Amino acid sequence: MRECMPNAVRAQRRAVQATALAALCLVSLAAPARADDTRPSWRDIWKWRETWSGVDIARDNWLLYSGVTVAPFGHIHEPGWRMRLAGGYGQYKYEGNRGTGPTPQIQSFAAATYYGDALIGYLERWGPLTAKAFAGISYLTHEIAPLDPDNLVSGDDIGFKGTLELWLNIGDMGFASLDASWNTAHDTRNVRSRLGARFAPNWSGGVEGWLNLDNQSDCDLGWDDSAACHADDKTELLDYTRAGLFLRYDWDGGELSLSGGVSGGSFASSGEASPEPYATLNWLTQF
Repeated sequence: MRECMPNAVRAQRRAVQATALAALCLVSLAAPARADDTRPSWRDIWKWRETWSGVDIARDNWLLYSGVTVAPFGHIHEPGWRMRLAGGYGQYKYEGNRGTGPTPQIQSFAAATYYGDALIGYLERWGPLTAKAFAGISYLTHEIAPLDPDNLVSGDDIGFKGTLELWLNIGDMGFASLDASWNTAHDTRNVRSRLGARFAPNWSGGVEGWLNLDNQSDCDLGWDDSAACHADDKTELLDYTRAGLFLRYDWDGGELSLSGGVSGGSFASSGEASPEPYATLNWLTQF
C-alpha cells in the first residue's frame, strides 16, 4: 500500500485542482452578462446547477466521489444541453495465486484508483420519462502495489465515456430509474437500477441492483478466454455485482439517499460465493 500511495496522492491533488478549475470555468460561462441590470435574471430564479458527492464502502474497497452538472441555457430539470464534471478517489485490496508451480502462492495486492470525467450531454422529457445522455473524455487509473502483471486493469488509461440516465415517474406510487455507462478506459462498464415506492411526504425507498465490470472482470468471470487473461480458482473477484435496498429523502432542490445490501465482491472464479455487505451515502443539491 505504501508503494502506491505517494504517486496516488500527487495525482489525486492534480485531479482535484483540475476539476475545481474546470468547475469555476463552467460557472463563469453562465454568469450574468450585465451587472447593472436591475431586472432579475432567469439564473437568479431557476435552478441551473446540480452538485453531488458521496461515499461508497464495501469489505475490501471504498470510494469518495463528487461532481457538478450545469444547464447553461435553462432549468436543470427542463430539456436542454448539459455540461458535467465528475471525479473520485478510492482504494481496494484483493488476493490471487501468482505461483507457477503446483503449490498455490497467494499474493495480496493493494491499489489506489482515481478518475475524472468531462462530459457534454442533453436532457429530454417524454411525459413521465426523463432521459439524459452524456458523452466525453474520461481519465482512469489503477495503481497496484506490488505490481501485478496478471491484472489487465492496471495503470493509467484515457478513453471515451458515454452515459445514459433514465427516470420514470410512476405517479404518487413511485418511480423507476436506470443509470448505465461505458468507458473505453479499461473497458469499464457500470449499471444501476432502482425501483422505488413513495410511502410518506418526501420519503421513498425500494430495491436496487448494480453491475460493475471491466477488462479483468471478463477474465475472472470466464467471459474472455484470450491469451491476455489470467484467472485462477484462488483469485477473489472484486465488487462486480450488488443487490440491496435504499432509502431516499428529497426536497425542493435536493435529495439524500442511503443504500446497503450484499455484494458479490468475495467469491472465487470457480463460482464459490461469499457475499459481503456494502453501503452508499449520496447527497445531491440543485441551486
